[in-house]
Amino acid sequence: MINLQKEFLDFHDKIKLEDENVTLREKRDILLKKLKDNISDDAATYSTFNQGSYAMGTGIVPENEDYDIDVGLKFSINKNDYTDPIVPKKWVRDALDGHTKSVEIRRSCITVAYQNNGESLFHVDFAIYAANNDDGKLYIAKGKEFSSSENKKWELSDPQGLIDIIKGKFSGDDAAQFRRVIRYIKKWRTHQFSSNGNGAPTGISLTILAYNLFPVSKTYDWSTQKYTYDDFDALYNFVSSVKNAFSLTWNSEENAWYHTISTSLPVEPYNNLFEKMTEKQMESFYQKLNTMLSKLNEVKTKEKRVDACTILVDVFGEDFPVTVDKSMVGTSESAIK
Repeated sequence: MINLQKEFLDFHDKIKLEDENVTLREKRDILLKKLKDNISDDAATYSTFNQGSYAMGTGIVPENEDYDIDVGLKFSINKNDYTDPIVPKKWVRDALDGHTKSVEIRRSCITVAYQNNGESLFHVDFAIYAANNDDGKLYIAKGKEFSSSENKKWELSDPQGLIDIIKGKFSGDDAAQFRRVIRYIKKWRTHQFSSNGNGAPTGISLTILAYNLFPVSKTYDWSTQKYTYDDFDALYNFVSSVKNAFSLTWNSEENAWYHTISTSLPVEPYNNLFEKMTEKQMESFYQKLNTMLSKLNEVKTKEKRVDACTILVDVFGEDFPVTVDKSMVGTSESAIK
């Protein structure tokens, strides 16, 4: 088939969220300074760390331009001394309140949103942790301000351990391809599922599927004594492995079979990352993967670069480049470029 590595690398450069995105870094640092200056004297001391896709190096530029960054705040408290996890959340919310029009206590974090004419531009999520616990483990504060008591709780968590595991899975150029393929599958998810994300697999579930199933694709060139990477092949093999990870589940109430999938977080609390998806949503995920594989197989049959790229635009959206073979430059088809 046609070698599409250059197109994939150009695509990756376009969708990649830089590890040190200037705007996100500046907003994060401004908020952290405001938190330090304004937090109540009653609040415990804390330390900070980056978490999420930004910290893992797997973030993509959002299609809706609503950039985000996740920040962890580890408070020097024992969860047993704060049976209401909303208390430390309020320390943070109250310190940041008024910085923007929207500072909200959400179930898993405090979200500070920056808006322009009512449209969200970017937001910073602060996750709150109790760090000085009897078992030496970290617990995240869960619950909204006015949630019922049963929906307010401390949950076991290991965000930094997760970052270390993901970043330590591969090294060097193998790790770079690993991160690229995660970004490709995230971009596919954004393009193929509804804009509000309902029914779509989460970004972390796709990342962990890659952690478990991603195969490096490279060949050694003896003449240059270097490895050549093939992102198309790596993506194809990864998607095939994900599809094969599904199993058929019988729903007796609906008298129907569904393709379902489960995968566990590789750190505590080791929860199933697909537990919140319904069987119908998992079936939709499976069918979309199947469609993607069909299109990737179609790409393999194309002899013209423009035809292969056009199919991939259907898979990933307009950010995937459509290039033309040099032999076609000057023909009517070159206008497609």
